[in-house]
Amino acid sequence: MKGLVAVVGLVLLAGMGAYAGDLEMFAGAGPGGAALGEINAAITLYNTIIAALNETPTIDGTVPLIPHLGAGIGYYAGEQFWMTDSLAIGGKLEYFRTETSTSGSYTSGDETSQIAVDLGCSFVGFVLTGRFDFLSSGLTIGVTGGVGYYYSGFTTAITFQMPSGYPPISVHPHEGEGHYNNQAVGFEAGLSITYPMTDWLGIGAELGYRALTSPTITDADGTGLDLDGDGTAEQIDLSGISIQFRISLAIDLSI
Repeated sequence: MKGLVAVVGLVLLAGMGAYAGDLEMFAGAGPGGAALGEINAAITLYNTIIAALNETPTIDGTVPLIPHLGAGIGYYAGEQFWMTDSLAIGGKLEYFRTETSTSGSYTSGDETSQIAVDLGCSFVGFVLTGRFDFLSSGLTIGVTGGVGYYYSGFTTAITFQMPSGYPPISVHPHEGEGHYNNQAVGFEAGLSITYPMTDWLGIGAELGYRALTSPTITDADGTGLDLDGDGTAEQIDLSGISIQFRISLAIDLSI
């Protein structure tokens, strides 16, 4: 599938030379989200343990609960070639990252137990894109779509020391540092709004949805990500909604 995406991209880019239209270069950024359902289920488990420790009267100290993972900022840049006044094809490179953390300690007698959780998830994607504008009256409104190849990464740094006087728990969070990655094909669709400030400069925004799932994400040794320590690797679901604000520059290739 990776090869197919690359071949289609090369064919489309090569075909642009046969037409005399506008080349539009664009870049932007904006807030976005990723589902990360199984990851957040593990975070909920962590929080259940932390909340119980916070409420234990024989243990001193409070550790803040871990915010769920998913919200972040995305960045992108690319170009598209206008085949007609309303239809364009092109490509973009995009990056997205989301992260969460907590830290603190508990004391029980002379014993100190540390808890520190730092999780981060990101992806870099190359997306072949298409856009069709169906309304142009001051503002230009269109629909967008794309298929891309994404490299996703997940980092962990976890210390989860249980006070010795606390009753044993059935599942213990996986401790240590790790870096996991995978590649997957994903799809995008959205609604685009553009305001042309001049013939060659425009600003705009796009509300989009990304469908992207990495069933297995592993480290360099091939070990899957297992945050809750239950022996089953978590799935990385990066599907989500994004709002992208952009600035674009048009170049007339017919000159």
